[in-house]
Amino acid sequence: MNFSQRTSRQRLHSKKSVLNILSEKAIYGEPCRSSFQSSHHILKRIEMYEPLHLSSLFSIINKLEETLLHWRPNKCYALQLFRDLDSEINDLAKRDFDNLNKRCRNLENAKGVRDATLRHAVEVLQRFIASYTLLPEKAAHDLETPERMELEGIALEILHNISVEFEDQAKYCAENDIFINCLFSFLQYDQTCFPACRLLECLMLAKKKVFELSSVDNLHEIIMRLDDVQLGNFCKILAITLSELDMYENKTLLYAQMTQTKGQNFYTRDVNQDIILGTPNILSRLVNIACAKPFVPWSGVVSSGTLESEQWLHWIEDQCNRDLYSDFEPFVGGITSWSESSNHGPAKTSIRMTLELTIRADAVCVLGLLLVGRRRKEVQKELSELKLIPQLSDMFDHFVWRTNSGREYTRLPGHNSSCECSPEVALKIQVLRLIHSFCDHSDYKHVMLSWSEYSEITTLEETTEADFPAWINRNSMCVGLRGLLTKIVEVIKRETGASTFRFWLSRAIESFLRGSFSSADQDFLLRRNLLQHVVQNLITSNIRHKEVLQSSFDLLGELMKFNIAAFIEFNSYMHNTAKQRKLLSLMNSSLVDSNMFIRSLILSYELFTSSGDEDLKAFAEECCYVLCHVGNLKTRINYLQRLLSLINIHTLTQENVSCLNTALVILMFGLQKGELPQYLNFLALNVESCNVATNNSSIHLENLRDLLLFWQDHYLQKDKDCTILEKGSRICFQEWREAVSLMTSNDHRNPCSIAYYTTTAVSSRAS
Repeated sequence: MNFSQRTSRQRLHSKKSVLNILSEKAIYGEPCRSSFQSSHHILKRIEMYEPLHLSSLFSIINKLEETLLHWRPNKCYALQLFRDLDSEINDLAKRDFDNLNKRCRNLENAKGVRDATLRHAVEVLQRFIASYTLLPEKAAHDLETPERMELEGIALEILHNISVEFEDQAKYCAENDIFINCLFSFLQYDQTCFPACRLLECLMLAKKKVFELSSVDNLHEIIMRLDDVQLGNFCKILAITLSELDMYENKTLLYAQMTQTKGQNFYTRDVNQDIILGTPNILSRLVNIACAKPFVPWSGVVSSGTLESEQWLHWIEDQCNRDLYSDFEPFVGGITSWSESSNHGPAKTSIRMTLELTIRADAVCVLGLLLVGRRRKEVQKELSELKLIPQLSDMFDHFVWRTNSGREYTRLPGHNSSCECSPEVALKIQVLRLIHSFCDHSDYKHVMLSWSEYSEITTLEETTEADFPAWINRNSMCVGLRGLLTKIVEVIKRETGASTFRFWLSRAIESFLRGSFSSADQDFLLRRNLLQHVVQNLITSNIRHKEVLQSSFDLLGELMKFNIAAFIEFNSYMHNTAKQRKLLSLMNSSLVDSNMFIRSLILSYELFTSSGDEDLKAFAEECCYVLCHVGNLKTRINYLQRLLSLINIHTLTQENVSCLNTALVILMFGLQKGELPQYLNFLALNVESCNVATNNSSIHLENLRDLLLFWQDHYLQKDKDCTILEKGSRICFQEWREAVSLMTSNDHRNPCSIAYYTTTAVSSRAS
């Protein structure tokens, strides 16, 4: 990563003319001191003005306006005013308006006076920040001196502070698209890049909807002019504009999301992704930032036997002690140069080092977001050609994974002694998320292996019909004897059962296995004793985090699905009754977390029993206790009923929507065997486990019908999700569609239709 000082560059300005902007009455338009002074006099006459103690703030704003709107403001005087304004803003933020002096009887009016005062400050700062962007480019470049840009950087920081402390002011700023457009031009300079990014991040979150990058003039040119550090800072903004989590006010409920998007343009994220990917060499630059060398500071500060967070706290303490004896350096929004020797260098070293890890994590996050859009196949291919995975494998070698604790440090509020917060932890999580997205149903996932490991898999593959992709290039694969996949397996085997890292490690391995038609990938991991480790961790560890439990079950399901060797190994390890009872108890007590594993068992049972191989059939029906368990009709009906009682269209989330697909798998196999009427009839008659108090005997079926109608709307719009269902189940998606259509049809004479039972129930009640 290039942390060298930047050379001066000309700013890219908006294509809008001065007259057009002024005619649109931008917030930072023509200064009007008389208007400000008139407002001041009016507010002074209000009964509550004095108790609010706003006189000094008014005075500072007035002086600041007179100073900043001068062509050449006095730097020292302006800095003093900025300092005073920031102090007043902080004091105002701490003031408790709910317990004001008795003279302020109207709380809403008091807050209105406060907001009007802040609005004046915001307008003055906006006019100062954006004033030169109203001029022709050459004139603006001549007038914007380094001193001026330093003042602009401080003004951006203060405006960010106001936006953070007062949400209404952030919303007010966010409404002005011209000002936001102006902020993008400040990303090109050291003095203003960091505070402009912070302010943009705050304003975009305040908008409550995805920001359209297409509204920014010259965005491609601006991005191309950013150096590594500036682009790394800009990744925070990219993450917001590429994430679909910010598209909805309700970020979890799938039905609410689906109904909300029907009347909106919900393709903004995909359009933003197209714009970013249209920037020349953007993926290459992001990879360079994410994987830049040297990897610091953990390679130089690691001590054995301590947590990453403790290492960081110890390191920060040492840096603070050194900083006490260092000369003071001004640090205004910019990033000073970094060198390998700066571990023991001047003040602000800890800030720079932490910032570098944050920049890496943000770049990795953006790469992961680009991998989940509609162009993911294209991005997967290009990232494999850019040798992303070998570079991540190299970075992975520098990570330190420790589980035993050492000395205690003072923690921030809300953080206990077991907290694992540190810049490196954030980077680890983002790297594992990126690996998950890269491998997910990817044709290029085998670059996770070294060449020798790939040769091992191809040898295992010779006994099957599937072929590996012919494009594999040795230069794109991991270097050395161990690939990144093996390194992740080795780490997860050392992690404790309660470790939160297990979730991300399990997800990364699971994504490598998911969607594969070959058993060679599973056999490769079976040889490394992963199956035994996962099962042992489930039945012997007291897993407190449901996410860890769910990811462990999901990984176990992918590791065993359709693989007879895996089931034989599993059966031999789970030989005694105590282990079997413990696993079944865990499955039944955490059905949302274990349902993917149960689905894997059902799919495997049906494959083995219908394969025509008598030995396979006998093993599934008689020898393997988990397969015998899910092969029983009563067990399946019980699972179906319980799954449907756990979800409805108003509670569906990304975490529990898999329960719907597992229930549907049970119903589809029931349809194949002619048992579907038995399932539906049982649901119609049995309401004991229903979570909703009702006298309606068909409540389960009505819930099922609503869920299946949601399924049609959800999956028929998403090709990727359809492909995932098809590959993961080895059931043609057309069969899924036909089964759902049959059950949701209005044919009340067909016992395979839900209408057959609900219509009968209504008729009997009417009589």
